[in-house]
Order: sequence, then structure tokens, then C-alpha cells
Amino acid sequence: MHILLIDDNQQLFEVLKDNFSFVGHYLFYAPNTKKAFEVLKEEQISSILLDVRLGEENGVQTLKKLKEVYPQIPVIMITGYATVEAAVKAMKLGAFDFVKKPIDFNTLCTRIDSATENIRYKEENEKLKKKIKAETPILKSNNYEFSALLSRAKRLAVSDISILIIGENGCGKELLADYIYKNSNRISEKFIKINCAAFPESLLDNELFGHEKGAYTGAESDYVGVFEQADKGTLLLDEIGDMPTTLQAKILRVIQNQEVRRIGGKTTKKIDVRFIASTNKDLLKMVEEGTFREDLFYRLNGGLLKIPPLRERKEDFDDLIDSLLTEISNNTKQNKKSLSKEVKQIFLNYKWPGNIRELKNALLYAATIAQENIIQIEDLPPSFELYGSKNQSNLSLIQQREKELIKKVLLRNNNNKSETAKFLKMSRNTLYLKLKKYGILTDE
Repeated sequence: MHILLIDDNQQLFEVLKDNFSFVGHYLFYAPNTKKAFEVLKEEQISSILLDVRLGEENGVQTLKKLKEVYPQIPVIMITGYATVEAAVKAMKLGAFDFVKKPIDFNTLCTRIDSATENIRYKEENEKLKKKIKAETPILKSNNYEFSALLSRAKRLAVSDISILIIGENGCGKELLADYIYKNSNRISEKFIKINCAAFPESLLDNELFGHEKGAYTGAESDYVGVFEQADKGTLLLDEIGDMPTTLQAKILRVIQNQEVRRIGGKTTKKIDVRFIASTNKDLLKMVEEGTFREDLFYRLNGGLLKIPPLRERKEDFDDLIDSLLTEISNNTKQNKKSLSKEVKQIFLNYKWPGNIRELKNALLYAATIAQENIIQIEDLPPSFELYGSKNQSNLSLIQQREKELIKKVLLRNNNNKSETAKFLKMSRNTLYLKLKKYGILTDE
């Protein structure tokens, strides 16, 4: 390592230089702040040793200047017994640690190792964050409702508020949860997922809370539940609507108090977890029926995100199909396929009860079966039901077109009502009346 000593004591430098040379490090010397910055400009310094008393200069003031220009380099303060208070002050200003005079070389090496390890950890952490950011699903949409939903999701992501995602099977609830996590401040921590519908009640209790050794017959060792596993990170409670009512009270206490007690345990453990829940159930109806706790619903519902089904996102079909066919091509190492005009029309008319999951499965099947690069009707799954283009809306054709036009202009103007009204040559009041009439949700 290249280490810089900033100290007006030349004799100390000579002693430390020999010692550092013996353990494979090189020590540079600067008797004052000016010389220190000259060295830093020319050399790749990994850590700095700075005396609190720097001749006529104030080492603490030098530290402030160093941190302004080189915040990434750890600084270890050197102090006499009479200046420990100044060293503590220096640590508050950004110094990594301090050592007292007379200097114990082994202690100094330990401090330097800790400082460089801390910097290495931060650099690796930043690399991990950038890598995860690069892998973050790029969710975008030409559909007004879904675009507004993504905008809300991204804003909610940076807080620790609990989020409830509602949507039909296959519409992308888990993908949206990934999107929230990878745009959150907990991106470098764990993201644990558990499907509440995948376990019987007794096993779900154990998976969530864990158990102590001897808690029950067969519990031969401690088991850490997902609540503890997710500490400092994010936990997705998938299919929360399928959770037994007997467990809901326990879940509520964990979310409220951020503490958990293992099965058979006598003490509670504090945790720090960001909760995301998802379901395809109508939780409000379940609350009315008494099958889902009202207090748990409102505790989870810090931010509600309702994903529109695929049949309401026809504007996204071209991009979705192209993206899925690219993914299928990459995974199967086959040429990328495309759809014939007839298949495109069938897809547009189909209601997609299984949403994106069903679309992906249909494309995978068709791309595998198709002998040519263009997928034809005969390549579609045998069970594929074709729907006509019958319009079941109560709106007239003109009203439908007006509704779609308003949605597109809103999207183009980033939800700016004034600009939208101006473009459509109508007053803001008229626009608001039409928004209400057509049930167009806006993200205020």
C-alpha cells in the first residue's frame, strides 16, 4: 500500500518508513497541508496518517480540506493524550480512526488494514449496486394506467413504506416487486420471497418465524425463519390473501413492532425489514367477510399498486411480444420468430385470462413448434381459445376513441392536465369531467 504521513516530525517519518518497508508498504511524507496535496496529486495513496497538531497548522482543518477533495481516502488521526478530544472531533468530520502517541506499530497496522478493508467493502458494495441497477427490469408502457403505476412504484421504492400489490394471476406482481426492490435504498441487502399459499399452516408458521432447538419433536437444531433472514433487507409476502387467519395476528405484530420470536423461543429479536405483499384476491371483500384482518390490510396497504390485466394494455402488445420473443430466442438459441398478421389479430382479440404468463407460454409453445421464422395460426397451442373482437363496452365508438385519445395525450404530457387540455382544445374543467366520465385514473 501507498501511505501518506502528514506530520511535521521528520524523525517519526524515518522510523515509520523503515517499519512499513519491512511489511511491504511504502510511506510518503508531507510536513504540511500544501505538500500533502502535491503528493496526493502525483501518487495513488490508499490511506493517510494525519497528526492533529501539524506545526503551526490545525490538523482538523487539514482533515476538512482533505475530505472535500479526496473523500474516498481513509484518514487516521495521530494524537497525543492531551488532544484526544480533538481526535474525536476529527472522527465526526470524517476521520476513520485515531491512534495515540507513542505509536504502537502493530496497532497502527491494524487500523490501516481496517480502513483499507472498509474502503474495499464500500467499493465492492458500489459495484454490486451498479450491477443490480443494470439488471433492474426496465419496465415501461404505452398504456396510461400502467405507466402511471410504474411512476408511483418508483417513487414509493425509495421509502420504507409497506407496499401492497394487487393483480390477477400472471400479470407481473413479482416482477413489479423486483422493480421496487431494485430501485430502493436496500438494493445491496437481501430480497427474500415466500409464497404464503405454498405451505400448510403449521409449516408456514415455521418458515416465517423459525424455531429454537427442541421446540417440538424433530427440531434438532435452530432454524432461522424468513423474517430474520430478511433483516436489513426486503421481504415479499406473495399471495398474502391465502394466509390463514390464525397467522395474520402474528404477522401484524411483526410488521408493527419490527420484532420476531421463534417458535419455542423465550425472547424476541429486533429486525429491520421492508415489507412488500402481493395477492390476486379482493382483500377488502375478504375484510368484510371476516377472512382477512382489517388492521393487517391497512398495515400492509401503505402504498397500494393495482396492476391492470393484460387485456386492458393492448397498447403494450407489440413491445411485450417482441421482448418475449427475443427472450425465448436467447434462451433456446434459435432464430427469433415473429407473428403473422393473422396471429397478431387473434392475440389482440383474445382476453388473456392468464395475462403475461399465458402470453409467454403461448409464444414459447408456438416458437418451438413453428418450422419457419413466422408463427402461423397452426403453430398456436391446441387449447388456445379464440375470442372475437366483440366490443362489450357501453361506450359508443366515438366515446371510445375520445377516451383513448385523452389517455395518449396525458401520457405524452407526463400527466400535465393543463398541457393536455390545451392540446385537446378544451378547458381544464371539461377535461376533468371527461376523466371522471371515462374512469381514467390520474397520478396526481
